[in-house]
Amino acid sequence: MTDETTNPAELALQIYNLLVTRDSDIRRRVMESAMTLLGETALSAVTRPGALPASGEGFDDLKLGPKATRWAQKNGVTRGMLEELYHLTDETMEIIAGRVPGASKREMTVACYLLSGIRGLLKNDVSTLNESETITVCKRLTAYDKNNHTSNRQAVANKMSGTRPTFTLTGPGETAAAELIKQMTSRNAA
Repeated sequence: MTDETTNPAELALQIYNLLVTRDSDIRRRVMESAMTLLGETALSAVTRPGALPASGEGFDDLKLGPKATRWAQKNGVTRGMLEELYHLTDETMEIIAGRVPGASKREMTVACYLLSGIRGLLKNDVSTLNESETITVCKRLTAYDKNNHTSNRQAVANKMSGTRPTFTLTGPGETAAAELIKQMTSRNAA
């Protein structure tokens, strides 16, 4: 391969033909070795666009806790999805969604509680939420019904446990919140 006129596509095809019959680990090691011999830095892991890298690298600058990182990986929630609904910094994790889905105030209230629980998970590595902060979110997103808020909150059912003023999302609640986030984000809109 001393031909200086070979274009990158032709070189890639030649490399492909050399490696096509090899298993994935051998391919990766060959490519890393070649880059090292050329004095280049190692190749970064190839991921699907928008996918969360296995190591949680997409969130390193936010210093998410291990539980929050595992939740995101397990549920396929990406940083891009979260950035559509939350203002993410090390100091604060605020809900910035402009709307929540729901045909009724009850459904919208459930969504607000789920989002608030994930806010706690992102901020403190525990999916806890404060009643008064969540009511503020409900009011901002027009989900608050003063006369029926308690019964609307109870519709969260097995997705949340605890007593006022502090609640914690359960496993099913964290899963439901992930599905809600996917539904709400434009990347997953139909």
